[in-house]
Formats: sequence, C-alpha cells, structure tokens
Amino acid sequence: MMKFDRDNVIELKDFLYNSCVHDAKIENVGYQCGKNEIQIELFNPIFNVKMTMVFQNVEIVLAVKGKSYGDSQTIISLTVEEDFSYLKTYLQKYSEDVEFSLYLLFQTFSGNELHIVSKEVFVETTG
Repeated sequence: MMKFDRDNVIELKDFLYNSCVHDAKIENVGYQCGKNEIQIELFNPIFNVKMTMVFQNVEIVLAVKGKSYGDSQTIISLTVEEDFSYLKTYLQKYSEDVEFSLYLLFQTFSGNELHIVSKEVFVETTG
C-alpha cells in the first residue's frame, strides 16, 4: 500500500495520472468516525483493476450534487487540487491549516463532486 501526504504530492499526482481511475466506478464509500477515516473502493471494468483509497486524518468532506444527466458512479476525473479557495465559499469555519493537507477532488459523469481534505491517503491497487 502506497502512502501519500503533502511531502510527496508530486508523486501522488503522477500516480493518479498514470492510474486506471478514469472510468472507474465508485463501489463503496465508508466513514469510520472513531478513526477519522474515509475509505473509497473503486473498480475499473475496462482494465479489471480495483483501487482502495484510505484517507486518514480527514479535515473536510464536501459532496456536491451535479445537475447533469449522467452516471453518478463513474469517475471522469480525480485530481489533487492546490487551490483551496473553492472550499472557502462553502465553509464558514475554514482553517488555513488545511492548506498543509491533501485536497482531492472526485468528479463523476453526472457532475457530482466529492471533495476530501486529509493529512494523508493510502492507496492499494489490485488486478
């Protein structure tokens, strides 16, 4: 399992760029409150690859419903965002400390968005 944080954000961007995350389906999303952890399971049927992402020390989670008529489970984009200003428009209690965290943005074909800000993410791929 690979571990990413702000110290190796460039490696995370490279990994995501070269991964099979585009066209992967979100199969499961789970939150463990006691561990402050979100686990997301993805499966890309084209390449038969499963990816599990475990976000630890979660600071912010924001889900935004899209307005397009498309598949809400299939990922069109997963990016590491550098600019946290988008979150400031939605969150009253925004802390500048989160800028030392990772900010990942999942987008689906329907326009749905899942914004996750965490201190680290662990990624495991199989297939």
